[in-house]
This record gives sequence, structure tokens and C-alpha cells, in this order.
Amino acid sequence: MLTFTVGSGPALEVAEFADFTTGCALYRVDRVGTFTLDWDSGHHNDPEDPDAVELLRVTYGAGTDFRWHPPMPDAPVLFGITLAGQEPFTRGALGRNPMNLRPHRMISTAPAYAPVGVRRRTNAIVHTLVDHWLDQPWTPDLRRAHAHHHAPHTLATYSTRLANTEQRFQDLEREQAFCRDVIDRASTILKNGPVPAPDNAPPSPDTTAATTSTATNGR
Repeated sequence: MLTFTVGSGPALEVAEFADFTTGCALYRVDRVGTFTLDWDSGHHNDPEDPDAVELLRVTYGAGTDFRWHPPMPDAPVLFGITLAGQEPFTRGALGRNPMNLRPHRMISTAPAYAPVGVRRRTNAIVHTLVDHWLDQPWTPDLRRAHAHHHAPHTLATYSTRLANTEQRFQDLEREQAFCRDVIDRASTILKNGPVPAPDNAPPSPDTTAATTSTATNGR
């Protein structure tokens, strides 16, 4: 059991769990509920990105199979209000106080933002739990377990995305080739110069108009 002092509130007694099947950490806060911490599975950093842009995630309740209604199992309750939602945040957000999380509550079956006091307390608790979680020696292994769990979905998603991207490239290459062909033809036409009228062609309308005007003025 862990003990955390968070702000001016009472000390928190917390049970810590690590699920290496799905790659998430669960912090069960006594008389509050469970906060699940993991990484945003839909976000993939560039290898050269700094750690600060890594996208983490908190789920208000036990597990990451998120839903709005009914509430997540063991959803946290603060000041009599049951939290709902799942929020991503960057590592860089940990440098801010508060983190600017905006948890929801459910009003009937519709989500609405929790009151300011609840949000403030939630930010303080989550900040403390995330700091502890990221500082654990087993967290890098949990990160790899998370990636392994989501790899099938990632593979399917990005295979489709790659196929669509390759199709767009092919379409662009065809468009590029067509444009180049039209440009080449237009350039050749300009290089050949103006086209003179052959002797057997009807007269130019401009020439006919000028001849008619001269004849009229001579009358």
C-alpha cells in the first residue's frame, strides 16, 4: 500500500497494480476509486520526438475499455461526484500545475464537465499518481507490453493507411505525368511559332473587314 499527500487534502492510501497483458497501471485510491494510466494507443511519436510530446492517458475507472455509460468499474468519486471520461495528456503537461485535465461527470446518460473544485482535486491526484508511475523501474517494460497488446490494431490501421497513401501517390504520379505531357505539347506548339494560313484558306475576317471598309470610304 502506498501513501501520498496531495495538496491540503487528507493523505491517500493507494494500492498499485500493473497489468502486463494490456500494458496499463491501475491505482486504486482508498475511498475514492481507481485511476488507470497508460499510453494513448492511437498516437505514435516520431522516433526523434522529445519525451515531452509522448502522449499518456488517464481513464477514470478500472481498465482501458472505455465507455461513457454505464460508469467504468470502480470509477473515482470526489466530493460526491462520480468521474467519467478518458483523457490524453503529454509528458510536458506534468510540468504545469495544474495539468489542465477536464474530467467529466454523467448527468443521466450525457457527459458534462465536473465542477471546478472536482477538476482541481482530480488534477492534483492524477499528477501525483503519474509522477510515481513514470518513476518506476518496471514502467519501460509496461510500455513494451502496451505496444505488444495494441500491435495487431496498429498493424491493421497503418497497413490500410499505407495502402491509401500509396494509392494517392500513384494518382499523383499519373496526374504529374499528364501535366508534364500537356506542358511538353504546349511548349512544342509555342516553339514552332504562329501557324501561317495556307494559300487555299479563306481570308481572315480581319482582312475582309479592312477591305470592305476601304471600298466603302472610296465611294
